[in-house]
Amino acid sequence: MHEISVVNNLIRILETVCKENKAKKVIKINIRINPYSCLDEGNLNFVFSVLTKGKEIYKGTRIELKRDGKPDDREYIVENIEIEV
Repeated sequence: MHEISVVNNLIRILETVCKENKAKKVIKINIRINPYSCLDEGNLNFVFSVLTKGKEIYKGTRIELKRDGKPDDREYIVENIEIEV
């Protein structure tokens, strides 16, 4: 269930970024997570694909995770969003 909350927050961020940049497609989202985060790349990608089904702008979008930082860092930080304009 935690992944659903993370993906919903991510979609809100993406909607703002896409609107501001007049994006046609979201290609990839790079997220840095702390070493002890329970987030899983496969689960996030699955939840993302389910929650964005039918939205052409997100078709084929990949979420990539990188474990980094200290255990007391935020659970996740969106580092980079690749879009097509």
